[in-house]
Amino acid sequence: MKLAFAVLLLWSITFISLAQPVSPGKPLMSPEEISKDVMSWGRYDAGHLRLSGDFKAYDQRAALIGKDQFLKQLASGSYLPVKLSANDGVLKYQLYKMPAKTESSLKEVIKDYGKRYYNYYKREGQPIPGFNFKDVNGRVYSKLNTKGKIVVLKCWFIACTACVEEMPRLNQVVDQYKNRKDVVFISLAFDSKKKLDVFLKKSKFSYAVVPDQEGYMRDQLQINSYPTHLIVNKKGMVVKVVNSAEDMIRALNKESAL
Repeated sequence: MKLAFAVLLLWSITFISLAQPVSPGKPLMSPEEISKDVMSWGRYDAGHLRLSGDFKAYDQRAALIGKDQFLKQLASGSYLPVKLSANDGVLKYQLYKMPAKTESSLKEVIKDYGKRYYNYYKREGQPIPGFNFKDVNGRVYSKLNTKGKIVVLKCWFIACTACVEEMPRLNQVVDQYKNRKDVVFISLAFDSKKKLDVFLKKSKFSYAVVPDQEGYMRDQLQINSYPTHLIVNKKGMVVKVVNSAEDMIRALNKESAL
């Protein structure tokens, strides 16, 4: 009887232990610190969030979930994406409930952030909408003549400070890939050819520059945040949508190595 009880007790303890998710790591910052105000969130975003890349995702209970579910829940506006410390070098994020004291304006900012990255993720694996661009120099780019090439798209406009500030870094990337005839760099701008011609006389930009593309970016690509970068593979499929130059570079290096 005592033996049977001991076996049952051991089995129960084992079952309960297996049912409880193992903690994947400690938060690098507390949810309260992250959501203190808009500036705190901005610093956290710039320093720790890389949601366009590969990472292990965990829900509120610390259970491992897919990236799609993680971003979908983040888009609900109820959670914070908290980066976890990792001794194994693996990037990890866990969903934490939004602190009750979080300002309503910041809640909206974080909700919009989640929606944006969830929409970007859903674009991966989808065909790029049809296009027939003519750049300021008269050169034409279409789905037909870029077939079999990696297409790097930058969405921007002249008055976008962040769009212009990253151009020197992007010029370096174009130079890095100058011997790769299978990689094409195209930028889509809101502005007219006349305004872009004036801008390009003062500012070097090594991408092909296509004028008057606000409609294509808004209606076809459904872009509403700038700058935005898209990587399109040789089959015409979108493989990555990101906002930062460094995230784009990581994605391009990965795609071009295939």
